[in-house]
Amino acid sequence: MHTPAFQPLISQGPEDQYTQASDKCANNGYQYAVGLVMLRRLYRIFGVLQRSQTPRYIGLGCGALLVGKLCAEIVFYYAGRLPSEFYKVLGDKDVKAFFPLLLRCMAVVAAAGTSRAALDYGAAALGVMMRSALTTYTHRRYIRARAFYETVSRGTVDNPDQRITQDVERLASSIATILAELLIAPFLIVYYTVRCWSMAGPLGPLAIYAYFVAGVLSTRAVMPPIIRSVYHQEREEGNLRFQEVRITEFAESIAFFAGEDRERAAADAALGRVIGVQHVLLRRQFWLGLITQVFSYLGATVSYAIIAVPIFLGKYDGKTGSELSSIVSMNAFVSMYLIYRFSVVIEQAKKLTDIAGYTARIVQLWEEVDRVEDTEEQEEDAADDDMRIVAENVTVSTPSGEQVLVSALTVDVAAGRSLIITGANGVGKTSVLRTLCGLWRPAAGSVRVPRRELFFLPQTAYIVAGSLREQLSYPGQQRGDNGSVRVCGDADLARILSAVGLAQLVGRISSATGASGADHLAYDRPYPVQFWLKVLSPGEQQKISAARVLFWRPRFAILDECTSALDAAAEASVYQALVDAGITLVSVSHRQSLFKYHHMRLDLLPQGQYALTPIQAIM
Repeated sequence: MHTPAFQPLISQGPEDQYTQASDKCANNGYQYAVGLVMLRRLYRIFGVLQRSQTPRYIGLGCGALLVGKLCAEIVFYYAGRLPSEFYKVLGDKDVKAFFPLLLRCMAVVAAAGTSRAALDYGAAALGVMMRSALTTYTHRRYIRARAFYETVSRGTVDNPDQRITQDVERLASSIATILAELLIAPFLIVYYTVRCWSMAGPLGPLAIYAYFVAGVLSTRAVMPPIIRSVYHQEREEGNLRFQEVRITEFAESIAFFAGEDRERAAADAALGRVIGVQHVLLRRQFWLGLITQVFSYLGATVSYAIIAVPIFLGKYDGKTGSELSSIVSMNAFVSMYLIYRFSVVIEQAKKLTDIAGYTARIVQLWEEVDRVEDTEEQEEDAADDDMRIVAENVTVSTPSGEQVLVSALTVDVAAGRSLIITGANGVGKTSVLRTLCGLWRPAAGSVRVPRRELFFLPQTAYIVAGSLREQLSYPGQQRGDNGSVRVCGDADLARILSAVGLAQLVGRISSATGASGADHLAYDRPYPVQFWLKVLSPGEQQKISAARVLFWRPRFAILDECTSALDAAAEASVYQALVDAGITLVSVSHRQSLFKYHHMRLDLLPQGQYALTPIQAIM
């Protein structure tokens, strides 16, 4: 089998691939540069951290990190003074002073190493707390009614899963890493500026400040392209991971189709895009690295030039050689450490580009959720005592609004009056279902839905990790109007499983796992999703979905070809069980054998037309 190569995708330059995407993001207000937008987004990030459930611990962590950094800097200061003392002791050949100094040096070095390890641990722990706070906030905002569905269905935010997991983790780690450096930098710069002034005069600090300004301007000039590349790299990494996950998820289908060559080509193409943007990022980071490294190594030369001025002007005339060596060493330490502190600030520019990229991706997800919330209808759902699904003069279109599927749809589904939707493939049957159950907003008109009394069953059954009891009671125990809790008892399980033709499922599970014991123990043994997907056939997975409806017994059930994997007899048994339970059905199906379980037929026609007919007129 010949599979076309993905040469156009791989041969294009990464800059060409991302131009259109970048322009689209720019039009949507997505900005990646270090500027007001980034500061506003960072402000929101820190606002979330401050309002999290553990702000005290995060605040204490930041305070402890700051205090620890101050203590560590005191140790580093004494460590920096040791070379000048060694110069003097060795220059004077003072044996008695040498050994105590050597012991003190060993103690200071041990303290410095301990301080560094403690700071690294503290920064990592703070990063974990920040990640927990940011991820919890994102879950609370994103995984809620309609928000995550509309965000995903709109497709304006790529790879939400990667943003919530990888990007949040990297952002929290990066912030925790540079936080201590940035918090302590003003104090250290002021202190070493005073020390440098006292030793080298005003020329020393002024030269170092000019050196710092030049470094900041240089790094600022090369940062915006790097931020864009970081953003694009994270996006393409997510696309590559998605491609690999699809190969694992649909391994059986790929094997049946012998589609290995096609999937390998697609995975290689995704990898090619990742490698392409990585090359672009590396080239852009080279110039930033060159600037930061040159300024870092140039610091020693600047420090010697600073101390050379007072020496040549005669400020230290009369000093012995050992004393002058000690002065030069101490001044070099003070000047170089002040330069080092500025260099650290400059070096944080590279990490700041990563933070800007991660911040953009995370806050963009929040902003998209904000847009979903802003456009939500403020109308309350229909009262529970008005048990009907009503669509009045509704226009159904795709989420982007580019294509109208049904125009001026008016239908009233009262409790006990089931509706079946038919029509050719691609005419919009599932789209109408999504609109009737409230997942999609109509382009025009209004829809009233008693959502608390409605269940939606998609064609592909959703199987969760957990026990058999948890499978049937998904999404979990819910309180009724009178405050009672719906519990899935053993009798309920046995009755429901028998009604959908899964009476032997408990025995099969026990055989598959080698477990033994009472039925209620088998009901409550938790299993991973992979186990259920292996034990249950596609048709049995659809029966599990139907069993959930029988457990919850809502007034309405929206069925989107949810029995397509069942034979005619099993399908009839499931539909009869639903009808016997008093559940009003709104179904999509091509099978005329299901007409008898409904009262009305909504036939979708081309060009947005439809026909609403009583079933009695058809049968």
